Amino acid sequence: MSGPPILQAMNNGILSSVKAMPIKDLTSDGGSSFAMSRRGYARALQLTAPSKAVALEKKWFGNKDASQITANRRLAEVGVGSLNANATVMSFTNTSDKNTARQALHRVRSGGAIVPSKKTGFPRIL
Repeated sequence: MSGPPILQAMNNGILSSVKAMPIKDLTSDGGSSFAMSRRGYARALQLTAPSKAVALEKKWFGNKDASQITANRRLAEVGVGSLNANATVMSFTNTSDKNTARQALHRVRSGGAIVPSKKTGFPRIL
């Protein structure tokens, strides 16, 4: 049968390819700061290590104030943590949240029902 492939299952929460971007949870901001940091790291990433002579020449080149060092470290942390170079399973959300099912069951079972009082067939007359 020739035709378009049929989508079997779609789970954007867990991805395993290089440079994949899994879906983020509700606590993440909707801004582009994460994506911009990730892209900046990918652009600045050197695939080959520079020689010792080149590294010594570039040692004093560029902006070295505290804000630039902080920005460079942020780019490095976001890039290393999100590019998934080893192609392992990666997720930004919690995929095994056992508390959600436990809390739902607790809410259902503790709905305020009580054991009814014991009733007898005879009215009590004092």
